[in-house]
Amino acid sequence: MAQHIFGPYFVVGAIFSGIAAILVLMIVFRKVFHLERYLKLIHFNYLSVLLLIMSLLWFYFTFSEYLTGYYGHEPNEMRVFWYKFSGAFAPYFWTMVTCNFFLPLILLSNRKTRTIPGILIASISVIIGMWLERLIIVVPSLANPRLPYPTGIYIPSHTEWMLFLGGVSVFILGYMMFARFFPVISVWEIQEGRQESSKTVTERITSYMPDPQQPLAKE
Repeated sequence: MAQHIFGPYFVVGAIFSGIAAILVLMIVFRKVFHLERYLKLIHFNYLSVLLLIMSLLWFYFTFSEYLTGYYGHEPNEMRVFWYKFSGAFAPYFWTMVTCNFFLPLILLSNRKTRTIPGILIASISVIIGMWLERLIIVVPSLANPRLPYPTGIYIPSHTEWMLFLGGVSVFILGYMMFARFFPVISVWEIQEGRQESSKTVTERITSYMPDPQQPLAKE
């Protein structure tokens, strides 16, 4: 990857996966705790549009990365390039592209599919795709060393899978415990904001409107 886009590439990826994770948690908490009155469809609509924009940005940076590598055509780098596109890691690579770009584009660019189930499917696919992206960034390069060693494919061991699942489980447990003892939504802030926002909107509209016409003086 070209080093001048490496920083923004990872920033975009972090925001991209973060929005997807937030949407999944919002949908789960909305269903479990019956928060339909607070987490409305308009909130999911705006966040899903932002997720679609980040999907397009992610695709732009990913395309720029591989275009730069292909243009340079350095032999060792091209070995890794084709290892991802048509080699042993091709299923992971194209699954990543499908999860991070094609599925969000199809589901979120159409109002008919930009529903709660569609947003949930797109968000989960982004989380899976971003996990595959980290795998593809690291493993294929290490599996194709510059030294004259044979090319191989990395398969996680049982211990590594257990560590991964354990880390995910600890995060979910910690988040659920936090949600159990602390309010997920601050109701008093919403009530206060509703009163203040109504007052502010009324004052702003009044300031935009013309002054009331003074009655004509009788002769």
